[in-house]
Amino acid sequence: MDPNNHKFGIEMKDGVPVSLSFDDVYFSKEGGWEESRYVFVEGNQIPSRLSASETKLLSIGELGFGTGLNVFVTLDLWLGAENPTSLEYFSLEGYPLTKETLLTLNHSFPDKPLWTKPLLESYEEQFQKWEMDPNQKEWKTEFLHPNGKAKFQVHLFFGDVSECLNEFPIIDFWYLDGFSPNKNPKMWSEDTLSQLRNHSKTGTRFATFTAAGFIRRNLEILGFHIQKQKGFGKKREMLTGVLRSSS
Repeated sequence: MDPNNHKFGIEMKDGVPVSLSFDDVYFSKEGGWEESRYVFVEGNQIPSRLSASETKLLSIGELGFGTGLNVFVTLDLWLGAENPTSLEYFSLEGYPLTKETLLTLNHSFPDKPLWTKPLLESYEEQFQKWEMDPNQKEWKTEFLHPNGKAKFQVHLFFGDVSECLNEFPIIDFWYLDGFSPNKNPKMWSEDTLSQLRNHSKTGTRFATFTAAGFIRRNLEILGFHIQKQKGFGKKREMLTGVLRSSS
């Protein structure tokens, strides 16, 4: 896949990046941080698992990195935990944003720990490598917990969802955060969800902002027990679930 074919337009509206290809915002300036935590972190019941002494390492898989908001929301929770387990965070992005666009996240949430200059430079360096060679698609970075014991490692893969998902290990928690299914159908296709299941195990959880009926049905067919929950803010419903059996 030629990454240069995947460049697309971004328009700024009220300081928030909007995808012209998918006609959708990357995050909400009003309540975006709280929405991410409500849907993905709390929807997956992650806070209760961070301090579970029997778990040495947990893995999170995300479909749709965007500006990195979900990473930073999760990192903020993890850094604030007294003695958390280590986390590995795997994400993918077919349309990587420039560092200038990523910085809009900092402007929207100035009181949060977000993109630092070294982090942006590291990201941009790998982004440029990928543009020259599509095989150079993994950006890695890590954070050390203040207690000096646990680590938070990030693995971001640039490229098509089907190719990048093959790079994921078995995942404990899924953040399904592509643009809405009717605007980005490939991210929610039966093939993508089947790949997701292949990288899951009994007890793997997922959470997503969407409550689309065909997404619920396809996940149920794959063995996930689905629950509808109250959506964030004015959104009526969202979906969460757990894989009953990986066989």
